[in-house]
Amino acid sequence: MAIAPLTDAYILLNGVVLSDHGNNVTINDERDPVEVTAFGAINKAYVKGLGDASIEVTFFQDFAAGKVHQTLQPLIGSTTPVTIEVRPTSAARSVTNPAAVLSVFLMNYSMLDGGVGEASEITASFTNASQTGMQYLTA
Repeated sequence: MAIAPLTDAYILLNGVVLSDHGNNVTINDERDPVEVTAFGAINKAYVKGLGDASIEVTFFQDFAAGKVHQTLQPLIGSTTPVTIEVRPTSAARSVTNPAAVLSVFLMNYSMLDGGVGEASEITASFTNASQTGMQYLTA
């Protein structure tokens, strides 16, 4: 895939495609830095520690059946992880269209956000819920 604007991202949450309501997505995959500097060192030294992952999506709110609110609202109170998958385009998974897949808990849900005459855009924050962490799948 050549450098291109993000215009066709694919967002699949708990089996529901919400791509047509999303307008911003951020995928975070990080490791804690663990300092291992020993006596006599003149510079700090680090190793990678525990990993963490999250996905944040901004959606245009929709209360219709099978849309944003009816998909997200049950998840905010649930302690059962669900799967989210995000791809650069709606095309099938491939080497040039990898899927970021994460078992998550919904940690933040604001049902409404907006002012008079504005579209209601809400941001949902999904946090890693398993030892597997972020997976990058191409098939």
